Amino acid sequence: MYETFIDLDELIVRCRDKQAKKFIQEAVACYRAGAFRSCIVATWNAVVFDFLHKLRELDILGNGEASSLLKQFENISSASKVKELWQFESSIPDLALTKFELISSVEKSDIERLFEDRSRCAHPSMTSLEEPFEATAELARYHLRSAVMHLLQRPPVQGRSARERIFQDIKSDYFPTDPELAAQYFQKSPLARARFILIKDIVLGLTVSLLTENLPEDERLRQCSALNAIYKIYPKEIVDILDNALSNIILNKVNDANWDKVIIYLGSIKGWDVLSEPCQIKAKYFIEKIEVFHEVSTFNKRFLPKMINILVKASYMSFLKESVINKLQTLPLKDLLTIRELCEDQNFTKVVMNDLFRGAVPQANLNELILIRLEADETLNDLIEPYLREQIKEASLEKLVLIMSRYEDELLNHLIEPWLKNEINDASLDELLEARRKYQVLNVPNEELTKLFDDCVSKLISKLSFDEIIEQSEYWDEFSDDSFQSLLKENIPIIVSKFINSSSYVNAISNTDLIIKIAEHLSIIQWEQVFEAFCKNNQIYGSRHCPGRFCLLLKKSVDISGTIPYYWLSFREELNKKFKFKDVDIDRLKNLIDSYQITEF
Repeated sequence: MYETFIDLDELIVRCRDKQAKKFIQEAVACYRAGAFRSCIVATWNAVVFDFLHKLRELDILGNGEASSLLKQFENISSASKVKELWQFESSIPDLALTKFELISSVEKSDIERLFEDRSRCAHPSMTSLEEPFEATAELARYHLRSAVMHLLQRPPVQGRSARERIFQDIKSDYFPTDPELAAQYFQKSPLARARFILIKDIVLGLTVSLLTENLPEDERLRQCSALNAIYKIYPKEIVDILDNALSNIILNKVNDANWDKVIIYLGSIKGWDVLSEPCQIKAKYFIEKIEVFHEVSTFNKRFLPKMINILVKASYMSFLKESVINKLQTLPLKDLLTIRELCEDQNFTKVVMNDLFRGAVPQANLNELILIRLEADETLNDLIEPYLREQIKEASLEKLVLIMSRYEDELLNHLIEPWLKNEINDASLDELLEARRKYQVLNVPNEELTKLFDDCVSKLISKLSFDEIIEQSEYWDEFSDDSFQSLLKENIPIIVSKFINSSSYVNAISNTDLIIKIAEHLSIIQWEQVFEAFCKNNQIYGSRHCPGRFCLLLKKSVDISGTIPYYWLSFREELNKKFKFKDVDIDRLKNLIDSYQITEF
């Protein structure tokens, strides 16, 4: 095909059939000895035996014409019909072309010339006795090369049957999708030492299929694997084939709906080198108009992995890389981060996405900087860190704790902790309690910061009045049990009074919770005051949750006394008098009191 000067020993190695190889070895030995006539005769003998070997291979594959020719040869050979054997030999070039497409018409001429020169060398009577045929070194070497390159190095299947077999192989579910394995597979197929026309037919056939047909993804992978495998075997031929034909195929056979296939092809197939200017222009406009997500609603969009894959493939092409970057630069940073998360191509991340992130860092907010830090390549850390420091300085205590609890990233924690200490010291009690609660969910909280939280909370609580602490009902569980219980015990009259004067449903609930906390310290008079308030204050009995809280209060009272105290029974009678109408929550409280009485009796 495109080989230059080939060493004689390499010609021997290229022969497939052992018998034919022996004759080529003999021909090479004659050549080196200067016996050029003998070289040509031995070369023809190699052609004959190689042709017969190919017939046997085709016979095994079920080729009827090969079987018929073999029988014909065996019959005339066993009968020693010299004339018929001569005719059989002389027909080999024509049979190789017309019956089996083993050679091309040009190659047929070379094989016919070999046969003619072999006759001149082996039969002096066929030439002029006055001017005997002189075989030259150049002629002998030419015939050696032609025989091996045109016929002896190739498998028995070429032409149409070879094309059909190769395409059938690629369609098989078991054809390798790894180009390396596919190349190994082709080395034992008709593509081994194939004629240029066969290579061209396969390459262009696969190319047209990939660019125009809607094939299952697994078949497309096999076709791409096959093309890249052929490139590994015949790189120069593939470059010439695609550079001459690819642009025309794209412009003449690919409609607008299939331009995504063009980009995927160009980004997946090796071998093409140059596209025509019209093709490049259309490719750039396609990238410009591509939509990488589908808007489900105003606030919801779904990214399309196929379109992202097309951008990834396009980024591998020098003439499209800028178009891809321009396309992505129009997207918000959060969309770029989503694309980065969806994309598994490391080269695309390093070459394209990191450049985009690098440009977005100066305008990014704290959340965006953190996501870039976590999602982008580590090489961006040095660029991101100064901007992170500035954003952290402006963040609130709650924001900083939330970041630490959400990401637990070593660098972020290192940057946040110094500022967190300042924020803790300056925070209000509400801010501290809320932040401490979130900080405690960290897997490995910093002991120094944990102590700082606790100390600052205790310090601020010590400055509060009892009324101020009571108002912080949502944080009662955050207070120390011993100190809080001691504080409540010292202010029982105030707590009972607050309960009696509950001014809202919400206020009544928190006041009831305080009564539950001090139940064991209430006097009989205070119990009676609590029950009376329940029956008279509609903010208490009317609250949906207070009757349920009183069920808890009853259980605690029974646990403390070991039995149901009598004042609960008096309270039960008052409930009957006060609440004669049906009320689910009140009735549940009544039934619970009754259940304790039944148990005692």
